[in-house]
Order: sequence, then structure tokens, then C-alpha cells
Amino acid sequence: MLERRAGDQPQDEARRNQLQAPFFPERDGRDGKIAMERMLITGANGLLGREIADRFRGEYELLAIDFAECDVTRPADCRRVIGDFRPAVVVHCAAYTAVDRAEEEEAKALAVNRDGTRNVARECREHGALVVTFGTDYIFDGSSSRPYAEDDPASPLSAYGRSKWEAEEALRTEAPDHLLIRSQWLFGPYGRNFIFAVLDRAGRGEPLRVVSDQRGCPTYARDLAAAAKRLLDAGARGTFHFSNEGEATWYDLAAFVLSRAVPGPVSLSPARTAELSYPAPRPLYSVLGKGKYRKATGEVPRRWEEAVTEFLKTMRERGNVG
Repeated sequence: MLERRAGDQPQDEARRNQLQAPFFPERDGRDGKIAMERMLITGANGLLGREIADRFRGEYELLAIDFAECDVTRPADCRRVIGDFRPAVVVHCAAYTAVDRAEEEEAKALAVNRDGTRNVARECREHGALVVTFGTDYIFDGSSSRPYAEDDPASPLSAYGRSKWEAEEALRTEAPDHLLIRSQWLFGPYGRNFIFAVLDRAGRGEPLRVVSDQRGCPTYARDLAAAAKRLLDAGARGTFHFSNEGEATWYDLAAFVLSRAVPGPVSLSPARTAELSYPAPRPLYSVLGKGKYRKATGEVPRRWEEAVTEFLKTMRERGNVG
């Protein structure tokens, strides 16, 4: 996490950037085609939703929609979209992710995260669809001395964390047939994220002060989408953790990105969480244990350094990174 400056856009609003029209499918099963199972993706224009659509296109008949097509806080919208499309799987990516703003907008965060998840899950149960959705490390308080397991007790510190924990509880109540994947420190090409914020500041020649006492693990959204597919292919149900392998602080991540993507000198200094002006409290330690994921899929996630390097290479090829 970076020190905030006047005029900065909140880093957590990735979903509001680089929007594209949703992908609407051709109906299979016509003209001799073999019908595929249907998958509905909510929040499909977001950082993760677009990676999910990329990963599953060709595997399912997709309907990828964003908030404009289905306001998940409205039960009638969920009933209409899920009832009309009749998917076998709903990947619910729509979420309120503005961690700091949620301290002043907790009702809105709860409406989108908790109530939206409840509405989607209820319709999935009604129509016999599997619901897949995503959680966060921010449901934990950071007091653990070892990576968090899926069944460790939740104790969220922030309004955002509470809204995501209550979303999990709603999911379990409404849709016993579900797959929940908790992740953390997400980055990817679609919209803003921490890595882009670091590169933007460095490109403007600004000094960077970055949190050095919060420890977790970066997660490439592309790898998270691939992990969701592996779990689905394995028939997994319940709660799993996924991130890239290894541990880091935000300062470690910033230093690694700058060393790989910025040729000239950059002023980078560490800062303690208490020194910076973020309204929402964060866990100081939130590394997620992935043993259950490894056992279910047989896959050991690649290290975060490898994932970040690939991401930067992709962005360089697209002209987004110098």
C-alpha cells in the first residue's frame, strides 16, 4: 500500500476502469452444434471477472454481465437473469471493493457484498446452479503467527472485511452447493491495482512511501481464474484459499516491480501502517495457507515473483509498461 496523495484515485476501485461491453453468447445446440453447459459471470467487467471470462470462454456457453445488466442488490434482477439464462454455474465476481471508503459507506458495502451474494445464492439454489464466488484475507485480524487455514475463525477489522465475512455466511446459508475461494492482494491487466499505482508514481518521478509491516502474498488474477477452473474440474465444494506462492510485504512488492520495470533511480522508502492515513484498519499478517487447494488439485501455485514478472512482460508487450 502506498502513501496517499491529494488527487489519488482509490486503489480498490479497479472495477470502475477500462470497462468494455459484456460478452453475450451465441446459443449453442443449433445448426448441429453440441450444446455446452451455461455459465453466468457477474461483475464481468472487473479485475477478476474479465479473467474468469477469458479462462472459461469455449468451455461453457457464457453470459458475462456487469452491474448495469444485473444489480445484484435487487432480488428481482437476480431472479430475472438467472431464471432466464438457467446456468449450470454462476461465478459471482460482483463486489464492493473500496476498502477505505467502506468505513463511511458500510451500508453500501453490505448491500453489495452480503445482500448481493445472498440474492445470487438464493436464485442458484432455486434453479439448481452451482455458485462460485471469492473471498478476502481481510476477514482475518492478522493475529496469527502462521498462514491462515480455511477453518480459522474470522475476526474482520474493517467495514469491508465485515461485509465480505457476512457475504460468506449468507452464501453458506442460501446455497449449500457452492465453491468459495479466498484470495488476497490481487493484480492484473484490467483496471487499477497496486502495481499500476507504483508504476504511475514512479513514472511521474514522485517519491514512494510503501507499507512494510503488512505481510501477505500477491495474487495474479489470471492465476486465480485458472485456480477456479482447476477446482471446478476437480469437483471441489466448500472453502479454499488461493494466492501465488511465497510471502511479501507491500514494500517488497513495490521494490520488486521497480527493479523489473523502471530503469532509472526511484525514491522508495518503507513506512509503518500507523504512519499512513488509511481510514480502514488492515491485518498486519494475512498469508493464506493453500494446503487444501494443493490436495484438491495437485497443483503448487507458482511464486509471486514469477507471476509478477509475467504480468509486467504482458503489459510491456501491450505498451502499458515502459
